[in-house]
Amino acid sequence: MVRALPFRTPTRLDIGRILAIAAAIALHVFALLLLLMPMAAPQIAQIVEQRVPVPLQTDPIPPPPLPPQPIVPPKNELLPKPVTPPAAVVPTQTPDTASVIDLGTLPATSDALDTAPVGNIAPPDTSPMVGSQLQYVKAPAPPYPSNEARAGVEGTVVLRILVDVDGTPLDVVVETSSGNRNLDRQARQHVLKHWRFKPAMRDGIAVQAYGLVPIDFVLR
Repeated sequence: MVRALPFRTPTRLDIGRILAIAAAIALHVFALLLLLMPMAAPQIAQIVEQRVPVPLQTDPIPPPPLPPQPIVPPKNELLPKPVTPPAAVVPTQTPDTASVIDLGTLPATSDALDTAPVGNIAPPDTSPMVGSQLQYVKAPAPPYPSNEARAGVEGTVVLRILVDVDGTPLDVVVETSSGNRNLDRQARQHVLKHWRFKPAMRDGIAVQAYGLVPIDFVLR
């Protein structure tokens, strides 16, 4: 059943509802004010650059030179009088009394002989000879490396040898390898320690010489 209110019945004010709505409106206004307030930025200390003026140092300009001043003698001093030299007396000779001076002859000295050109004698050439045929004095065969002997490895090593004036090898370099490093090393060390050669001669003087020596490693 629905009950109808009378037409002219006065309505009552709800105080609690009014206060709640007012509080909500005030809260929203306060929040809006907080959002609209600008945030205070921290103060940034101003850095002032101090500039120290430095005076420009320039070299002092020297004063212009003074013009040459004429030398004026003092009034009290008298200038010396110029002295005229006496006239030279030239003796006169008559044709009958002309004198004859005998200069004579100079003695011969050995300076003329010393100034004769002497031929320049070039020093003997002692540079090492290249491509010379080396002659052996002592050339024992190098021992065969054991690992290569068991493996049946063979080869030929060509060594480039520098022989000193007394026949000893100064330097031994592998010119052509045998293909095996142990065979090359064995041949080089053995020749350097145990081989001796005849020294090469140039104009009757013993000189150093380069030569090529082959060494064969062959299993028999």
